Amino acid sequence: MTALDRVRAFLRETDERICDERRATPHGVALLTPSLPLVWQLNAIRVEDPDSSAADLVAEADELLAAVAHRKLVVHDEDVGARLAPALTAQGWNAFRLLVMVRRRPPDRPAEAGLGAEVSRERGAAVLAAFRREQPFGWQEEAIRQLAGMDERFARAWSTRDFAAPADGLGCSCRLYSDGTVAQVDEVGTLEARRGHGYARATVLAAADAAAAEGCDPVFLVTDASDWPQHLYRKLGFDAIGAVYEFLKLPVETADRA
Repeated sequence: MTALDRVRAFLRETDERICDERRATPHGVALLTPSLPLVWQLNAIRVEDPDSSAADLVAEADELLAAVAHRKLVVHDEDVGARLAPALTAQGWNAFRLLVMVRRRPPDRPAEAGLGAEVSRERGAAVLAAFRREQPFGWQEEAIRQLAGMDERFARAWSTRDFAAPADGLGCSCRLYSDGTVAQVDEVGTLEARRGHGYARATVLAAADAAAAEGCDPVFLVTDASDWPQHLYRKLGFDAIGAVYEFLKLPVETADRA
């Protein structure tokens, strides 16, 4: 099994461990979590049929995700995602190509000594909540609460550790999820006012080094192929080994609802 295969298997198992319900569909698997309707990741359809058409998937999403305000499709096969992207974007869906990056090399330079460190769950959660409040959904406190609920599910699913820089303040944080053999660096976020100080470098390197010390291989992260963080991660020794696609449509017209 290749590193990319192992990453995809880890992502699939993660989805299924943290959602309320897993339901087989004609073209994949519906991951349903009505208890957290604002969390897009936990209310989605994972496409597994390589011959799925955009029309079939839209209809499937409309039926199975009718209880939530969004529609989301996850496609782990990069070729299938690339094929579906033109038709879905033409229908108003946002398409995200997400790079799967695996740490393979030493960083271009180390972080400042002592800057990044493992912190308590409470400290990591505080930094992450502050970062989320700066995002477009940050005005909606219920979304922040539900995302924290998702975090608790991750903590129950896998070994979970928090890292931050500086360790005693609000700067940058990330989470490290591991099953003992594969590890994911996730939820990397730096507050806008604290950027440019090396906090993200220190935080991610601390997490990746901790995973390697546990014997995890691969150590990976997933990042938007169209956004700048990928360039930082390459400097930190991560190489892209493939990609997955996510398709999101917001808001959904619900004229027939009260």
